[in-house]
Amino acid sequence: MRKIIIMICAIVLSVGCFQANAQQTVNVGLEVVKTLRKDKLKSETGSVVVSNDVVKDGKIVIAAGTPVVLDIQSEKHRGLGKPGTITVRPVSTTDVNGQVVSLNGAEKSDIGKNRHGAAVACGIVFGIITFPVGLLFLCIKGGNASIPAGTQMVATATLN
Repeated sequence: MRKIIIMICAIVLSVGCFQANAQQTVNVGLEVVKTLRKDKLKSETGSVVVSNDVVKDGKIVIAAGTPVVLDIQSEKHRGLGKPGTITVRPVSTTDVNGQVVSLNGAEKSDIGKNRHGAAVACGIVFGIITFPVGLLFLCIKGGNASIPAGTQMVATATLN
């Protein structure tokens, strides 16, 4: 009987310890404050911040306006009217104590204007009419991709 009572107490105490260390997943609102795009110098520009305070147990854990580290994948526009693309994924931010908080689940992407049909059609038609000069229409590039300022995203963060 004594062993059973000790085992029950051990189980109850261990469950309480695990609950104290339980992690909580919260939604984090993000906002693009500077347009995200790939510029002519082949570097990605733009910025994203946390849009609202993230609160846990009545305390602010992540303050509004905290910058977000981004993973930006982009491809510039090309000849023959092919459009550019950009994909943005928030990686992490910091909490009020300076600890890094990982972000998951929010990904935005954009594709620039596709001008492939116009470039090929003009290149062929004007290439036949004015042979060497008309082929320059094949050099028409597609549009750049960008994610405008004010775009909202929602990511999830796991807090301890």
